[in-house]
Amino acid sequence: MTTPTTLARVVDTRQELTQLARDLASEPIVALDVESDGMFAYRAQVCTVQISAGDRYLIVDTLATPIQPLRELLGDSGPVKIVHDVAFDARLLAEAEIALGNVHDTSIAARMVGRTSTGLATLSLAELGVTLDKALQHHDWRERPLLPVHVEYLARDVAFLAALHERLWKEVGERGVEAEVLEETRYRIACAIAAARETDREPGYLGVRGFEKLAPVERAILRRAWAVREETAKRLDVPPARMIATDALVALARVRPKTASELQKVRFPRLSEETSASMLGAVASGIEDGDLPEEDRLRLERPRPSRDELARRRARESKLSAWRKAEAKTRGVDEQVVLPGHCLKALAEANGFEVGTVVGIAGFGACRERYVEALCATLRGAEAELKA
Repeated sequence: MTTPTTLARVVDTRQELTQLARDLASEPIVALDVESDGMFAYRAQVCTVQISAGDRYLIVDTLATPIQPLRELLGDSGPVKIVHDVAFDARLLAEAEIALGNVHDTSIAARMVGRTSTGLATLSLAELGVTLDKALQHHDWRERPLLPVHVEYLARDVAFLAALHERLWKEVGERGVEAEVLEETRYRIACAIAAARETDREPGYLGVRGFEKLAPVERAILRRAWAVREETAKRLDVPPARMIATDALVALARVRPKTASELQKVRFPRLSEETSASMLGAVASGIEDGDLPEEDRLRLERPRPSRDELARRRARESKLSAWRKAEAKTRGVDEQVVLPGHCLKALAEANGFEVGTVVGIAGFGACRERYVEALCATLRGAEAELKA
């Protein structure tokens, strides 16, 4: 299978983009992909948007022109967008104030018709016999100008999505799981948009692996060092973890170096004198703090499930998993069609097992209302066994 990606056109002015959005509005379906600079920047931004429609391949240079003219095209009222693994693209676009909608996700479709490997390259080879070139997978898409080799690569990312979609969606229809695929797609988009809009985020250092094992003064140092890393990474516009690994910050908190030479022994990369001094200052400030501020301590002291509650959740999860497996076998569909993992987990942790509780689970959807009574009965059975 070949594709005339040499015909790809770069769109880099607002006027061109506005006209493009008008032209594509009448298309029934378009393929869409997004590239960002997430591996190279402090905060990822959309660098290019790739769109294919019929035999047209369009590369939108989003560093040259704002992408707001695409808002309606990419939203719920626009044509169907074929996207592979929508969550990442949806979040990036949401941060650019575009809410992606009316999407057919080929990754979710593949999973729900039983494919075990759902990466785009794997599926393209298995389903279409097409080998995708991933040589520029880690390219910094902020670099300009966009050379022909870049345009070719970007165009190929969307060139075969329509063919892949056609093959998978035919099977989705034959298996009668279209409603479930669309519900899961909407759920993932909603989660991505919510994450992009979230303002009250928990401080990142509270989620560091091994944080709970740190002494009060050590976690105070980690908090200060984390802030220095964030401020420095933002100023230099680099990913924080690529500048200084998180485990190095944990080691810093435990060792508490006082000099630049001691700092280098804590698996730290070579830093500028200014940044090294700031890190040593963070150690001193953390020692002086002695512990976290009260607000962060309260976050750590939030009630955790009791041993009985954890046992209850495990029992409910086990029963739900067994029911799901049996129902999937009966229908001849993937287990995720019957009940996605996030729904199963939410039901296992829910308070109660009434109809309203079940149908209120995010991502459950009207397509699964047939299961409400069975799920309530399964949850009641788990409760009864625990009380026996």
